[in-house]
Amino acid sequence: MKIMIATGGTGGHINPALDLAHILKLRNPENEVIFVGSDNRMEATVIPEAGYKFYGLHITTTAGSMISKVKYATSLLQAYFESKQILKQEKPDICIGFGNYISVPLILAAHHLGIKTMLHEQNSFAGKANKFLSHFADAVVGCYESNKSQMPKANVRILGNPSASVVKDVVFNPEVIEKIGLSKDIPFVVFMMGSLGSSSVSKVIDEAIPLFDQDFQVIIVSGKANSYQFQNTDFNNIKFVPYIDGKQALKGCTLAVTRAGATTISEICALPAAAVLIPSPFVANNHQVYNAKELAEKDAAIMIEENELSPQLLATTVNMLVHDQLRCNKLKENAHKLAKVNAANQMIDWIEEVLHG
Repeated sequence: MKIMIATGGTGGHINPALDLAHILKLRNPENEVIFVGSDNRMEATVIPEAGYKFYGLHITTTAGSMISKVKYATSLLQAYFESKQILKQEKPDICIGFGNYISVPLILAAHHLGIKTMLHEQNSFAGKANKFLSHFADAVVGCYESNKSQMPKANVRILGNPSASVVKDVVFNPEVIEKIGLSKDIPFVVFMMGSLGSSSVSKVIDEAIPLFDQDFQVIIVSGKANSYQFQNTDFNNIKFVPYIDGKQALKGCTLAVTRAGATTISEICALPAAAVLIPSPFVANNHQVYNAKELAEKDAAIMIEENELSPQLLATTVNMLVHDQLRCNKLKENAHKLAKVNAANQMIDWIEEVLHG
């Protein structure tokens, strides 16, 4: 099979797409996977580095003045015609969109050329691009039952996030924490606020540090673009790193404090990990709150909304959970019930069904 995937913008769209590509190649090394994304966002670097052929489209932002919006519409139209040329050249069997506006020109062009199309929606609240494209797609893969009612005219199956299929077999390697100066024999809590970090939450974490009990270790992943400067840095049991292997950290930790992005949620469920979720309020459609509620309502994670967050509440919650193994085990057990660890293979099965009936 020759599969063309449109993805980009954030890791939440890119990682599941790369994980699907990985399983496609594992299932059949002759499967060919080609990616399309923005020419000036993270996918333009990350995807070629992963070894895949990549076509970059240039689409401007919608933000700002009327002139900006006209430029956006013009760039979208140009990207549509470029997508048609790419499709005529590559002749894929199917095109798959993983959300984000970058999917729009490719999936529309594929539809108009009679090429089969599929969408993947990672969040419990479907994005605008996928809602729009669902009217044209042959198949839509969702992660939450709510996706069905959000795209009522589409052929939707709830198969889950391909990232769950990749992380389910992760084995914790203690060297991940030993090389940053922590002991593998003492429980650790990991704070991860996304690849870019969060200045607002970092300040609360910083003020909570003196309130943490001293009988566990803490890893604070600050994020690569986080401008916040931590003040409470003189505690031997606390380490600050700009980046960590998130899958390893989630697998080995006693407790994780994270955002509620789609990939993180799928990994928490698949590994599983006991988690406190602080959904980002700065995302489209407030989708992280909806993601977090899906787990919190099933006692599969603790949710604290950012406007309710304080150093005292954070420290009290973390201290309590670290010392309550039964509670953490229950969170992990309930999270694992929500995991769809065969998501990638079931998605590939459906791709074959769409193509061959």
